[in-house]
Amino acid sequence: MDVGLAHLDRPFDYLVPAELDEVAVPGTRVKVRFAGQLVDGWLLSRADDSGHTGRLAYLEKVVSPEPVLAPEIARLARAVADRYAGSLADVLRLAVPPRHARVEKEPHDEQPTPTAPTEAVDPRGWRDYPTGPALLRALADGRAPRAVWSALPGEDWAARYADAVAATVAGGRGAVVVVPDARDLDRLDAALTGVLGPGRHVSLSAALGPARRYRAFLAARRGRVPVVIGTRAAMFAPVARLGLVAVWDDGDDLHSEPRAPYPHARDVLLTRAHLAEAGALVGGYARTAEAQLLVETGWAPEVVADRATVRARIPAIAPTGDDPQLARDPGAATARLPSLAWTAARDALRQDLPVLVQVPRRGYLPSISCAECRTPARCAHCAGPLALPSAGGTPACRWCARVAAAYACPECGGRRLRAAVTGARRTAEELGRAFPDVPVRTSGREEVLTDVPGGAALVVATPGAEPVAEGGYGAVLLLDSWALLTRADLRAGEEALRRWLAAAALALA
Repeated sequence: MDVGLAHLDRPFDYLVPAELDEVAVPGTRVKVRFAGQLVDGWLLSRADDSGHTGRLAYLEKVVSPEPVLAPEIARLARAVADRYAGSLADVLRLAVPPRHARVEKEPHDEQPTPTAPTEAVDPRGWRDYPTGPALLRALADGRAPRAVWSALPGEDWAARYADAVAATVAGGRGAVVVVPDARDLDRLDAALTGVLGPGRHVSLSAALGPARRYRAFLAARRGRVPVVIGTRAAMFAPVARLGLVAVWDDGDDLHSEPRAPYPHARDVLLTRAHLAEAGALVGGYARTAEAQLLVETGWAPEVVADRATVRARIPAIAPTGDDPQLARDPGAATARLPSLAWTAARDALRQDLPVLVQVPRRGYLPSISCAECRTPARCAHCAGPLALPSAGGTPACRWCARVAAAYACPECGGRRLRAAVTGARRTAEELGRAFPDVPVRTSGREEVLTDVPGGAALVVATPGAEPVAEGGYGAVLLLDSWALLTRADLRAGEEALRRWLAAAALALA
């Protein structure tokens, strides 16, 4: 029952009246009387008798005869609730989307569609990984392999996941794949359509809207499709004969559910693989501490390329600020765009190749300070940091949004301001002046680009919003690295490395 009290997080017995006997099947939504109130609940199972010695109340109503809660999902939800110290009702609220009556009434076939085997999967896409073809064979043979995959730079990860899913379907089983965001979901959707054909999978995400999401959910629950892909909303998707669960880029914070009990998609999928005795695949350009723990404990072997292949695929990496670089360019220690980075961008543009510039902060000048004494500029009302929204804009507080048109430094009384932190839009403006004949595009909070065409161009993006370039980038510049490393986060170093490797993977070898 959905009562919100932890000490009531357990099943309760109710009598089923004769008029509800046919529709009151396990997995349906019901309403019951509890403490004098009509509350929502789930019918978990039916039995001929009860161990309760007192008087039992009757079910009040079966909301819908559709058994949307599969037994294996109820078992998984219970395990997740216990792991995260939450309630079963909270987890089921995440697992089963809200009912859409009109979608339920749409005509559909009563019999589930059998999982028709696909053609044999070509393992050549995994040939750069010595154990990759064996992973596909195990999935096709109906076994339950586990793997932590470190993708090579420039790897078409969506195509590799599509190969793994196709091998699972070829073995007569289903799969669930979870990705961080809508851009990744679109890439995986296109790759799966190319391998499995149309109509063999559905996508689940909160962005679909109530009707489309519930329709896709019912297609999976009724056994119409063997594969479900999506964002974290798909981690509880019901799939018959589950053979594979997979998650891409498990270090992305979008995999963490912001609602109680705050489960992480990786942990839910690994728990699901254990309960269903299914295969598991955790992949990314960078490996999280949790994924490394799976390898070190022997729960999942790693799937990696040999060192020679890695060296052939990685781009040339040139850090700034080391001793040889400072000897040639003393200003590199303080310059935001050292000569080494400027030269790399210029050479790539001369070869008619795009250049990616990763900037940790969005906006124009997200942090400013006094030009005289360098004291950070703060709001007089709430002490929040002041920011400059545009070149001719007025400073405003990032917390309370109050405008500070007549700002004066409380330390020295100075009224001139300077940039303390430079955002993506200001970076794009500066690069536009440095390379006046080159188009500049931005990808960030206001507009996230999925891909960009080949040809000379500057692409300024915040972490996580880097578009894929046709043919790859000629150079990738990682600016203001200190901003990622000095975040107030215990995992700042791991997160910075993950974002840098994801950007570097878009560069040409």
